[in-house]
Amino acid sequence: MEDGHLPESQCSFRESRGTVDMIFAACQLQEKWHIVRQFHNGLLTRVLDDGDSSDAFPVSNGVKQGCVLAPMLFSMMFSATLTDAFCDDEETSIKIRYRTDGRLFNLGWLQAKTKVEEDSVLEFLFTDDYLLNAATEAQMQLSMNHFSTACRNFSLTIPINKTEVLHQPTLQKTYSESTITIEAEILKAVDKFIYLSSTLSRSMNIDDEVDTRISKASFAFGRLWELVWEKRGIKLSKKLKMYKVVVLPTLLYACETWTVYEHSTKQLNLFDMNCLRRLLKITCQDKVPDIDVLSQIGLPSIYTPLRRAQVK
Repeated sequence: MEDGHLPESQCSFRESRGTVDMIFAACQLQEKWHIVRQFHNGLLTRVLDDGDSSDAFPVSNGVKQGCVLAPMLFSMMFSATLTDAFCDDEETSIKIRYRTDGRLFNLGWLQAKTKVEEDSVLEFLFTDDYLLNAATEAQMQLSMNHFSTACRNFSLTIPINKTEVLHQPTLQKTYSESTITIEAEILKAVDKFIYLSSTLSRSMNIDDEVDTRISKASFAFGRLWELVWEKRGIKLSKKLKMYKVVVLPTLLYACETWTVYEHSTKQLNLFDMNCLRRLLKITCQDKVPDIDVLSQIGLPSIYTPLRRAQVK
């Protein structure tokens, strides 16, 4: 009778549960709440502007910067906001029907009443980076209304200038900009946007993402030019280690998600080889083949880590 019929909070007449356990659990809630509150009671802060510090003033909301509890406290609060917004209502989510019996490419089998499973995709959440999904424009507007109301309930403000809408039409429909509003303000409709430092494009190709990766890796390489690459006394082996832990991860960030074509790999390889040649002070006039450069430094070409990431 217990399985599936009684909630976990009901502990009467159940094995290994008693009144002492319930009292202990209630005391634990009080104790943990008191500890967290003590971390924030009487909190004062100052504003530093061009070397001048303001008078101390109290902080009545938010979390302490640098506090080890801050990430968890914020995540819990934002999760509570979403629970308040949607309350497990999946009517606006994207439905995915699938089978696991091997009949993957026969779409007719997905209409069967047995052996077919369905999941819903409503949101992707990473701290405060929130990606909301909906099947139609009307459903997206409804979800945004729910989300906006919940944010007001929790004293949160949605940054309109950082909130964008990307419409991904089906193959049978032509593209048209979606008009989604938050409190009468129209959100910007875009063909691509940045999510967790990666570029998501309506065209679903990675050209924009590869250009962004090369730009950021070039910036990372340039910042270390005088500090590391041109610094005397630093061995080449140390420089290569810095290159592997700073520049390459920036260049290949999230490459596990890419559908890579030849022209993209050539772009990545060209940037990689140019950086390595600059480390070795090899110019174009020296006419040294790429394979000799790689052999000299003992590193594989960019194709190796790229392929390794693709098969993860």
